[in-house]
Amino acid sequence: MPATRQFHLLTLHCTAAQAATSLAGGFVGAYLMKIGLGLPAALCVYAAILAARFGLRLAVLPLVRRIGLRRALLVGIAVNALQFWPLGQAGDLRWLIAWIGIVALSEALYWPILHAASAVTAAGETRGRQIAARQAATGLIAVVAPLLGGFILTRFGPAADFGLAGAILLLSALPVMRMRAIEAGPVPTLRASFRDADRRGMATFAADGWMAAGLSLAWPMVLFTTLGSRYEAFAWSGSLAALAGIVAGLACGAAIDRGRRGASLVAVAAALAAAFALRTGLSWLPGAAHLANAAGAAANGLYIPVIMSAIYERSKRSGAAYRFHLGAETGWDLGAIGGCLAGAATASLAAAPSLAMLPASLGLVAMVACVRDRQEQGMMPEEAVPA
Repeated sequence: MPATRQFHLLTLHCTAAQAATSLAGGFVGAYLMKIGLGLPAALCVYAAILAARFGLRLAVLPLVRRIGLRRALLVGIAVNALQFWPLGQAGDLRWLIAWIGIVALSEALYWPILHAASAVTAAGETRGRQIAARQAATGLIAVVAPLLGGFILTRFGPAADFGLAGAILLLSALPVMRMRAIEAGPVPTLRASFRDADRRGMATFAADGWMAAGLSLAWPMVLFTTLGSRYEAFAWSGSLAALAGIVAGLACGAAIDRGRRGASLVAVAAALAAAFALRTGLSWLPGAAHLANAAGAAANGLYIPVIMSAIYERSKRSGAAYRFHLGAETGWDLGAIGGCLAGAATASLAAAPSLAMLPASLGLVAMVACVRDRQEQGMMPEEAVPA
């Protein structure tokens, strides 16, 4: 089976998984606010998930080594589909803790393997376009599915929405079942996973995680409360933003494949800075909620192809993509934990909830430093990557 076919099967899985995410997963922060958790407490819940998956990622290595990467990915998908039952009961602390554990376990298995598989199956000369095309496919789903999710949550309640999302998540495993074995290098031992970690990859993902704590975790909750805690208004805003993200991502992916990552990085940095400014100022300009959301999605559409093409290139060159992404995901968790806690502290002290976005903006400088193309700057050769 050609590598590109493997990538296309992964894209089919990601598209179906995005349907579940947009239908229900995208409403998780809103739901936590709806059941009475304030913004600081909700961000601390996210930090707890990240801390748990940080520890579990290394604990599951013997299982991954025993059953292989493809089967471990399938286990991660199945476990993830189980999260929606305890989430629906998360008003009870015991069920909230159960939900945290299930999400942490599923993501500890899922994300390093998905990224490793994407890195080794994407074609080098068209990697930017492939990543952007996947982003566009998932983005199209993200235009429609939130509207359906908002409608179901409003009319039928969380149980119906979460149940449908869980079923779709299980169906997303079908393309993965058709894949052959994922050749992403050996599964490392616990010691080797620390010893051979790619520090630049970890730093890049740490900066990404720090920013994501604001843009992806705190922001939806700020937006939901700004829109009057109404699921349908939140869904419409998400759908409009997804359209902006699709257009920006496709344009950026094509530019990367033409060798213009450096120029794209400048545009990404400017777009992210503008998105942070708009979203942080939302408390003073509540009428700009939809604009701030769309601007952030467009910035993210530019950002994902830039950062992931750089990461996937480096991962593929390492010759041990799974080990590389174990380290990278560890960096992401540490960055996001710090970002969540900083955002929670800011939200608890600041009068305006949107100021919880402010700490995450500091990650922008670190991201630019990590992702910049050293070859374009004449800094040859690229530093060695552990094999």
